[in-house]
Amino acid sequence: METAPCPITGSREFIPLMQAPDRFNLQGQPWQLAKSTASSLVMLNPRPAADEMATHYPAEAYDPFLNRTHANSLRDKAYLAISDLLLVGKARVVMKGIDQPADSAQVLEVGCSTGRLLLRIHRDYGVPLENLCGVEIDRQAAERARSAGVGSVSESGLDETSFERRFDRIVFWHALEHLHRINESLERTRELLKPGGQLLIAVPNLQSDDARSYGANWIALDAPRHLYHFTPETLQKLLEKHGFSVLEFGRWIPDTLYNVWYSEKLDCAVKGQRFGFGGITRATTNALRSLAKGRDPRQASSMIVRAVKMKG
Repeated sequence: METAPCPITGSREFIPLMQAPDRFNLQGQPWQLAKSTASSLVMLNPRPAADEMATHYPAEAYDPFLNRTHANSLRDKAYLAISDLLLVGKARVVMKGIDQPADSAQVLEVGCSTGRLLLRIHRDYGVPLENLCGVEIDRQAAERARSAGVGSVSESGLDETSFERRFDRIVFWHALEHLHRINESLERTRELLKPGGQLLIAVPNLQSDDARSYGANWIALDAPRHLYHFTPETLQKLLEKHGFSVLEFGRWIPDTLYNVWYSEKLDCAVKGQRFGFGGITRATTNALRSLAKGRDPRQASSMIVRAVKMKG
């Protein structure tokens, strides 16, 4: 275990905020979330050290690592089918605004898992496989990405990679909140982006309606795997520290439905209640309310941030 300073200010002054359960180990001790008094960023503190994290990622249960070889339940098969459809929209978000021919575009995804998003970009936009790169520290997931055809996959942290090329897009799709060396990773991101290239980040939004509704049982807290919990303001502060200018905030509606549904299930499990009809009704009501408030991307359950390097 370790304690960490605020990555925005370097301050070690925090106030306790809440204790969140590990959704994969409800009988275990809850995890402490604390708020930086200097920046208002909410963090898991104390947290497992980087070399302890692997034990907290159950490979057979963690959705980003799912693949058809071990998706045995109806729920897992449905998740993969739906996520395959959603990859079309994710690829469109990533490729938005690229004005050169697709066969010359260079794309890097940090936390690429088994490479499904990169492969969708290849299929839908014709970006050559050799132009698609990933960073994935889980060895099994990285090997699956390579065997599927992704051009280059590094198993080291982003700040330790040796990519010699520069990229038009660098994507952190629900990856930034997992990184122990977040400042070093963003510095490396700045080095690896081409002039005019874009950084694309998708993260849960602690300012959202469903985050406030479910509190410590909000599924997107995902303790201890999520180390940081951003609002639009704290994420913008962090990016500006590293020389990025935010172009726009967007939202990803499917995350609202996922977050509310599984938050309601987690809330019922923590309280020892059946999910049942009552849970379905509450989840539906909360999802509709969160979707309505999330029309403002700064209030959405999950925010997509598009940024570029500042000039000068």
